[in-house]
Amino acid sequence: MLFALDKINNDTKLLPGIKLGSIILDTCSSDSYALNQSLEFIRASINTVESSAFKCEDGSNPTPRYEMKTITGVVGGSYSEVSLQVANLLRLFRIPQVSYASTGTSLSDKTRYDFFARTVPPDTFQALALVDLVQNFNWSYVSFVSSEGQYGDSGMTAFLREARARNICVAINEKVPHSANETVFDQILKSLMKKPNAKVVVLFVRMEDARGLLLAAQRANQPNFFTWIASDGWGKEEKLVLGVEEVAQGALTVELQSSKIEEFDKYMKSLTPFNNKRNPWFKEYWEDTFECKLPSEDEEDASFNVERYENVTMCSPNIRIDESVYNQESKVQFVIDAVYAFAHALHNAWKDKCFEVSEICKELKEMDGGDFYKYYLLNVSFT
Repeated sequence: MLFALDKINNDTKLLPGIKLGSIILDTCSSDSYALNQSLEFIRASINTVESSAFKCEDGSNPTPRYEMKTITGVVGGSYSEVSLQVANLLRLFRIPQVSYASTGTSLSDKTRYDFFARTVPPDTFQALALVDLVQNFNWSYVSFVSSEGQYGDSGMTAFLREARARNICVAINEKVPHSANETVFDQILKSLMKKPNAKVVVLFVRMEDARGLLLAAQRANQPNFFTWIASDGWGKEEKLVLGVEEVAQGALTVELQSSKIEEFDKYMKSLTPFNNKRNPWFKEYWEDTFECKLPSEDEEDASFNVERYENVTMCSPNIRIDESVYNQESKVQFVIDAVYAFAHALHNAWKDKCFEVSEICKELKEMDGGDFYKYYLLNVSFT
């Protein structure tokens, strides 16, 4: 997202004289936490007094932690159940929302989600693709596993409906609950194995749930018992199969069609924890990727005291992101598209309302979010 904003702000033809900024919040893949986060920034945007929005550096007069700008819209969330909760809140304040990964079919209901848009198709299409795969290989007896929540539920409904229409029988239909542990995955695997003639298992699950099932199959020492057919929750995620390659061998997965953004790869490879401090999660990403520890913020420079971190491998200042540790995530294009959709919609509204004056005029600031969504965001096009 920051990559897209940088490109837009450096484009002299797109919103000239106007800079876009962002407040990026971590939903922690939780619908309730995302709702709370959304409430916080909406409360701040309407100037409601909230102590957490201020700081007291000298112990006396409170000052805002950040200057709240005009909210054009919200990009996100990723999981459908997160977007559902956030969309229900944002519509009350007429704030447009564009998701880059939420494929739940319920979000297509414009009577309920009338400020929501997305840069990905609904689950109906990939459910049809999964049925096509099953039919193409003449499999007529399969098992089905879905994740609890909007993503899995909508995928399950679409798949079962189409499978029934094509005379494909579903031996067993299992659901992975939220925060499932090893015991739950082991139980689901045992249930699947009770239908030994259903060698094909269709997965419409989140990435972590797909890995949980593969690990369960590995624990059960059943590397070649099933053929896995999976949705984009698995997709092209290589890290999902690390350590369980034998169990995953022969799996077929579908992925939303997207293009690789070469410029983004160059951008990622140029980043380090020292030149990318604006991203509060990058330090954690760096430490996880290279399995090392960065110096704490109070260290003056890279010549830190290694003795302070006994039994911990410190990150070398010379390591860099390359192909050995980085592979572009398949949804990068959809995130960039979502940001650009807002930028181009805002550009068109700016031309109409401000007559191309190089600033955000009063008419644009006071523009109704519903009008912006309906007449500009939904009608935007760019290449």
